[in-house]
Amino acid sequence: MSKLTDHLDALGRVSMAPLGFAARPRATASPTMLLIGAAPAAEADKYADSEGVDAFLLTGADKVAADASPLNAFDGKLWGVSVGEIGFDGLDNLKSKGCDFVVPSSDDHSAAVLRDDDMTRGYEVDTSLTEELARVIEFLPIDFLVLTPPPGLWPLKLSGLIKLESAVSLVGRHFVLRVEQPPTTEELEVVRNLPVDALLIDLTATSPDDLRKYRKCIDGLPPRKPRPGAGDHHDATVPQTGVLDAGHQHEEEDEDEDDDWGD
Repeated sequence: MSKLTDHLDALGRVSMAPLGFAARPRATASPTMLLIGAAPAAEADKYADSEGVDAFLLTGADKVAADASPLNAFDGKLWGVSVGEIGFDGLDNLKSKGCDFVVPSSDDHSAAVLRDDDMTRGYEVDTSLTEELARVIEFLPIDFLVLTPPPGLWPLKLSGLIKLESAVSLVGRHFVLRVEQPPTTEELEVVRNLPVDALLIDLTATSPDDLRKYRKCIDGLPPRKPRPGAGDHHDATVPQTGVLDAGHQHEEEDEDEDDDWGD
């Protein structure tokens, strides 16, 4: 199972330390958001030690998939790639190096990138996401969506929040939001509650000071409150057409049983 999937699924949960005779169990809380840093694969070593980053997305990583050399700088770190044309051999090569997740860089390349294996799959969308595409995504082996917001999102206004929610509400997947500058704590809390599960930043355009701001804001977030009437966002699915409603089906079965008793 992918480590990124485990981290996304565990966001905000509280776990108890194992019971023992010598130590009291301690509760530890997972963060409520992740911080993912993007960097060119050709300069990966330069950004491997970026402080406060939970995972790395190496862009333009087609050569990494074809090259047999290991990524020593990322040993023990959580990382994935954005790739174009790739086949099963390339995916196997990435996996052997420790790659945890894959994001196709374009729809114009081979569908082999969505091979069902232990690596997590991402897919890029923006706020023009349609119900038709959202319905398709529900049936593809896609685990999270990288959401590009409209220009001028910050400072966050109600109109921008509505555009984000219009995309997030369409599909039951983890959402990773691209950001170009650190939001305020208040803005981040509002966006997190959509819910958005991670921020994706460009490490080449992020100063060490801004990187610390991102980390501080995320670590300072309060627990995510349940969305009234929304249930578990990640279990949500887009309603399917042509499928008999379960409740209606039970009603018909009950009517048939009543007829049998009357015979």
